[in-house]
Amino acid sequence: MPIVRTRDIVLTAMACLALAGCGSVSRLEPIPSKSIDLSGSWVLDHSASDDPKPLLDKLRPKPVAHRGDNPPDDGTGLGDDSDASGGGQQGGGQRGGGGGGGRSRRGGGGGGQSQPDLAYRNNNDAYTHTTVIKTLQADLARAENLTIRQSPERFSLDYGSTVRTFTPGSVSVVGAAWGVADQSSGWKGKDFIIHVKPQMGVASVEKFTLSDDGKRLTEELSLGGGEFPSVKLKRVYDHTDRPLPRAAPTND
Repeated sequence: MPIVRTRDIVLTAMACLALAGCGSVSRLEPIPSKSIDLSGSWVLDHSASDDPKPLLDKLRPKPVAHRGDNPPDDGTGLGDDSDASGGGQQGGGQRGGGGGGGRSRRGGGGGGQSQPDLAYRNNNDAYTHTTVIKTLQADLARAENLTIRQSPERFSLDYGSTVRTFTPGSVSVVGAAWGVADQSSGWKGKDFIIHVKPQMGVASVEKFTLSDDGKRLTEELSLGGGEFPSVKLKRVYDHTDRPLPRAAPTND
């Protein structure tokens, strides 16, 4: 009877779990439907691209109406501990002393969040919005210049300081801001698509499309999922023969 090592069993189990998690994204094609090459150096055309400011403003957490004496969280996760008869200082002292503070009064004595508090967090999660904003700001900061390298086995996006590498047609489990996510990358017709869907949090779809004359590259970014609003951002790049500025790259 063959001896099965514990390490082999663990590795097999991990592989099965990874493949099971990949069922929520569809597999894309390893090659485009017709011969197309996105490789080359590209420079962002600001006039033809969307202004990111309205999108970022839309994503910032906003106060919502609340019922009864349950004020919404201010985005810090601490809430408002003042009660109807005292200010924040008094509420803070009550919280530290273990007596009947403002938080326990609003919670109905149960020590947990009331339903209005939960509804507020579900519909306007400050952490989720803030995380997406920070990710977008970092992405926008590096998106002025882009070099694409394309082959049947590899598709890379080189921003000069960060390199993102994909295997066309593959499905994998990757790290995300909210934990782990299923990622599918590859071709759909003549578009190269990167679809990232976390177990919890905001999904993203990036689509790269080449113009018929081969001189312009359009990137469309879509974000959404759960209670998060659906938002889109379009960026247009012009082809250039000039070498692009580079910094010490890091893999993303």
